[in-house]
Amino acid sequence: MRSAVGAGVRRLAVCAAFVMVLVGVPFTAPAYASVVLPPGSIAVPESGTFLYMNSEPGDYIGGGVEQLYTSADTSFTANAPQDGGYFHASVIQGSYTHWWYLDMVAPYGQPFAVGSYTGAERAGFQTWGNPGLDVGGDGRGCNTLTGSFDVTEIAYATTGELLVFDATFEQHCEGWMPALYGRIRIENAPPPPDVTAPVLTLPSDIQVESSDGAGVVVYYYVSVSDDRDQNPTLSCSPPSGSTFPVGSTTVTCQASDRSGNVAEGTFQVEVLPVLAFDMTIDKTAVIDRTGQVTVSGTVSCSRPLPVEVGGSLKQLFANRVTISGTISTHVDCAAPQTRWSAVTIGSNGNFAAGNATASATAYGCELSCHYVSQTQTVRLSAKK
Repeated sequence: MRSAVGAGVRRLAVCAAFVMVLVGVPFTAPAYASVVLPPGSIAVPESGTFLYMNSEPGDYIGGGVEQLYTSADTSFTANAPQDGGYFHASVIQGSYTHWWYLDMVAPYGQPFAVGSYTGAERAGFQTWGNPGLDVGGDGRGCNTLTGSFDVTEIAYATTGELLVFDATFEQHCEGWMPALYGRIRIENAPPPPDVTAPVLTLPSDIQVESSDGAGVVVYYYVSVSDDRDQNPTLSCSPPSGSTFPVGSTTVTCQASDRSGNVAEGTFQVEVLPVLAFDMTIDKTAVIDRTGQVTVSGTVSCSRPLPVEVGGSLKQLFANRVTISGTISTHVDCAAPQTRWSAVTIGSNGNFAAGNATASATAYGCELSCHYVSQTQTVRLSAKK
């Protein structure tokens, strides 16, 4: 394949009191052109938006006729991303009286630029290193094809919209000799000025806990979109993956598009110190006349934390029978500490005044889960 990139020139178009810079190459038949349109009876325009096709006798796609479609009575839709490697167009006349599609693709990994593309195969199915081409319509298409095309002009607005595209092509369907020749030219009016800033999508404020009192590596996701620029720039400070110290840090993000519109946003990353968490069980408990025992104690926390306390109370009689009861309660711990209490009754008999053993675990979750267990000999005393 031979390829060449024409020298870039800049043309200025003034619209609505602003300057739009075009990047492209004006149409001139290059010396390296691989496609030469055969003589026809229809004059091929040199400007405007049009599709011209000259089909040799025996060509399946064009039916052996010469055709010209212009924007006067035909709808043209074209797409050739500035950073992409392809051109796609659909051409529809009337209510699908005639309809055509065209695809031209640079070899994989190469930018789409002005130049001659030879050895083309069916677009989307071309082998590595070859360009792609596919012209079909009115219900006809090629399964396999060979061909060439010359891109003679591409121009974009500074905001990335396609302004001009011009190419000639030669296509042979299914390995047949008869060819479909043609030329497509797209001319779009310069778009209005881009005065809209990109849209930043930021996470909600982030809160994490340090496991050792030091900083924490925090990852976050920020996205940006823009209605005119497919690839706006984005930067955040501190960046995702940084080590954030204990305390609150403001992350500032900025996005800009190729027109210079800027959007900024911030969110907070708060790193909390290690949670101090503990529990105690009082050495005395109250037992009433029915055998109900009120066990109590404290939970301590360095910051507010909902806590579940669960466990058991056991009392041994005559070294033979053990009376057991369940301890279960909820408490919202407020720093530095909060008292808890739970009422329990024996599941296999009644508790009595004397010593018992209370075992309990306090369990609380916030950014992470914490638990602490204690066992205490408790003196059960009758309620006065």
